[in-house]
Amino acid sequence: MKRALLVAMLLAAVTATGCGTVAKQGYYGVTGASGRYYEVKSLGGTTALDRYPSVGVEAFDPSPMLGAVPPSLAGLVQAAVVNKLVETKMFSSVAKGAPAAGGLLIRGKFVDFDPGGSALRAVGFGVNPFLSAQIEVVDTGSNRVLGIAMVTGTVQSAVRTGTTELADGVGKAVKGLVEQHHTERD
Repeated sequence: MKRALLVAMLLAAVTATGCGTVAKQGYYGVTGASGRYYEVKSLGGTTALDRYPSVGVEAFDPSPMLGAVPPSLAGLVQAAVVNKLVETKMFSSVAKGAPAAGGLLIRGKFVDFDPGGSALRAVGFGVNPFLSAQIEVVDTGSNRVLGIAMVTGTVQSAVRTGTTELADGVGKAVKGLVEQHHTERD
């Protein structure tokens, strides 16, 4: 009896949210976390980063979040950003840490985090896990900050979850930002 009641309640919840939820979950299950960015201080035009041959990515600082961000996330985000920038094929060199003089440095600090955690978010209830950072894009030759942006990774899939997915979303956001200001491919 209890099992039938539970199944009926779950069926009602799925039906109430419609087929759109099922389709969205299928889509996010394939694509993974999403990334978005907002430029607080613009990097400039569409070719602003074209002259930089290399880019380095520092591990983002988790201290503004006073221990709320799991320690492993800094390294996961750094690796995800490096991987996403390598995918662009816009730089001859992409690495963890500082690049050679004349390159770009991406550094940042985590400023918002919600691990989510409710299985009910799959049917439209609860908060999707997200991780946000404020980043700076720096010209290493002059040590000048070229631009500042807020980047956010959000997990909308009920299947693909966890810190690796959050890091991948932040990597996608940084990739999108760089692609907006870099047209040449190496």
